[in-house]
Amino acid sequence: MQRRAFTLIELLVVIAIIAILAAILFPVFAQAKLAAKKTQALSNVKQLGLGITMYMGDSDDLFPLAFQGTNWTGPDLWEQRIQPYVKNIGIFASPADSFGLQTPTVGSWAGVGVSFAVNSLYGTTWEGSGFPLHGPMGIGNNLYPGGRDMGQGWLTPSSLNSSQITQAASTVLIAEKHGDDVAKWNQKYNSGGFNDQGNFSAFAMGGVLGGDLFDTQGWGPQKLPDGTRAAGDFDHGPNGAVSAKYSNQAVFTFSDGHAKAMVPPATNPNPTLQPQNNLWDALR
Repeated sequence: MQRRAFTLIELLVVIAIIAILAAILFPVFAQAKLAAKKTQALSNVKQLGLGITMYMGDSDDLFPLAFQGTNWTGPDLWEQRIQPYVKNIGIFASPADSFGLQTPTVGSWAGVGVSFAVNSLYGTTWEGSGFPLHGPMGIGNNLYPGGRDMGQGWLTPSSLNSSQITQAASTVLIAEKHGDDVAKWNQKYNSGGFNDQGNFSAFAMGGVLGGDLFDTQGWGPQKLPDGTRAAGDFDHGPNGAVSAKYSNQAVFTFSDGHAKAMVPPATNPNPTLQPQNNLWDALR
């Protein structure tokens, strides 16, 4: 008996069905992969927040300095300070950051890329002997023996304690700031490659989000999210310097220790008209 071959129409129908199924399933697979990355990033940022909490238990309830602005070596950075508590360098990287744990172009002395930054918001108006700290973790140069923070320094103060945080459950402590996004900023402004010009995204410089005070100093992209900005460049759009890779969301840890994913502008919808909703201001 002669076997009947498929006709051209039948083959085209089968190919069309396969193409339709692929068009339906591939986005689903991509979304599932992205959701898995977000889950891992949430776990990482949650563990980093727990490490900060454990550090505070040994340091008179003071948040660690974001970085110590004197030697830039040794236990100068928040990542180094909490490393003994987390004991895992891998959690400093987000799976959505292609530069996470990669060596910066400025050299191996800078450590490896860190995908998360701490809230180091400073005001832009000089008060007394320095700029006021509004984020939990600031910058300083005075230490207790053994490397613990004194809460004082050339920016005043250089760290807060938990009792000063007025709304811990809604005050940002850690957010995503990826090295690959920082590299885009550096390329745009001809500042070099990853971690060049002090972008605060590797161990050597401590990942911080400091707001306009740092950004206007030329210390790399430090903009906070701002819901009033139009979509645009990495450092000027509504996300500010926060990297949002999960369907426009980023992961955050708050000062009470809980972590969640949200759209960055929701953390600061209107700094002028809604200062009470600026989740970066620990003193609001």
